[in-house]
Amino acid sequence: MLVHSKRLWLLASIFLFVGVFSSPTLNFQYHRYDDLSQYLHDVAAAYPNMTSLYSIGETLRRHKLWVLEMSTAPDSTLGIPSVKLIANIHGNEAAGREVLLHLIQFFVTNYSCSETVRWLLDNTRIHILPSLNPDGFEVSVEGKCEVGPGRENARLVDLNRSFPDYFQNNTKPRQYETQAIQDWLTNNTFVLSASLHGGALVANYPYENFMENTDMTQPYPPSVSPDDDVFRHLATVYASTHPTMHLGYPCNNMDREFQGGIINGAAWYPLIGGMQDYNYIFHGCVEITLEISCCKYPLARELPALWDENREALLKYIYQVHQGVRGVVRDNTTHQPIRTAGLKIEGRDSYFRTTSRGEFWRILLPGTYHLQVHAAGYEPQTIKFIVSPKKQKEHITTTWLDVNMPPVVRQATVVSDQVLLLTNLPEEAPMQHSTTTQKMANSARLNFMDISLLISGYITFSVVYLLSNGC
Repeated sequence: MLVHSKRLWLLASIFLFVGVFSSPTLNFQYHRYDDLSQYLHDVAAAYPNMTSLYSIGETLRRHKLWVLEMSTAPDSTLGIPSVKLIANIHGNEAAGREVLLHLIQFFVTNYSCSETVRWLLDNTRIHILPSLNPDGFEVSVEGKCEVGPGRENARLVDLNRSFPDYFQNNTKPRQYETQAIQDWLTNNTFVLSASLHGGALVANYPYENFMENTDMTQPYPPSVSPDDDVFRHLATVYASTHPTMHLGYPCNNMDREFQGGIINGAAWYPLIGGMQDYNYIFHGCVEITLEISCCKYPLARELPALWDENREALLKYIYQVHQGVRGVVRDNTTHQPIRTAGLKIEGRDSYFRTTSRGEFWRILLPGTYHLQVHAAGYEPQTIKFIVSPKKQKEHITTTWLDVNMPPVVRQATVVSDQVLLLTNLPEEAPMQHSTTTQKMANSARLNFMDISLLISGYITFSVVYLLSNGC
């Protein structure tokens, strides 16, 4: 009887263990807000050493904008790049949110059996925002392939037209969702990003707008960014890995063909207030837009095929964050990291900054480059480096740079062991010079007055002495 009880206890313990640590299930169906939230919470609870769930804000309808971070890299490890993937910025373009949920499921369930998944999680921080517009999704209609309800948010604003725009003044009021993305980018350094859309089959890259007064006669010319080679490479990586995107076929008779399955955003159709330009111009984050289905809101039965078509393309795209250069900027005397140092690749008019830990990253194709580094109080530095096409154990070899910044030298002129003037101190030197000179002048005046008083006192004493003696 006792042996039987022990067996029952052991069996119950095994079932409890399996129940607690088994992965949450994810079916190929559309998940409403509550279901999506529950799934993300279940994943975070089941994989606490691999995932972290947080919200970047709320919508007008009080739906939280959930982000799941996936990584096995220790927080203390320097140089781990961050990637973000966003879907459902248009609420009725729903396939992307389900594809990203299945990407999460794929990562957490394949860490132990997939070398690719394990390497990516060990060397990357992947942030996934499955739905930027949950309010719009809740009123969208499954099977509606063209224009339909839910594209805009609850205030009927197109979120992909509501970001600050470098080229033209954007008069659209800032939205909760837009502000959440802006704050997210301000508080985190993302190196690579992608936004998943629907309604076409193409990888679209910056710029997606022109300066005002540009001739807008169709066909539109491309609006070329300083990192056009990188953007074209990233778009090509995705399109060429996708089984059909690279063919460039249009989804309907009204659309154009896309050579190689990629297109410059402005050359396709210019827009004001887009998210990918905002990421790149204002925060140095390289982002492209992925149109992954001809139907904006395909039927649920099409989701398995959509996942299969985009799985390898997404993995290969994330992998590109390791292409290029990374490193740390430090004070060469104290060896402390220098935060918010300004960096620029010579010949490319685009800028990026170091993190609070002095880290930096830049996606670059193989070649020879010069990195320019500037920081307040330090001598500017220019470092030559090479991005190699070689791979290590079948993985991209990233170039690492340790940038040591010498502080600005403060030169001094010494006279009679007194410092009269400190140079290389803008706005401060004249004040110090004036103060020192003033002190010397005051000291001279005091010495002169002391001598005058001494002489006057001596004369007065002599006169009094003579008079007192009858002279």
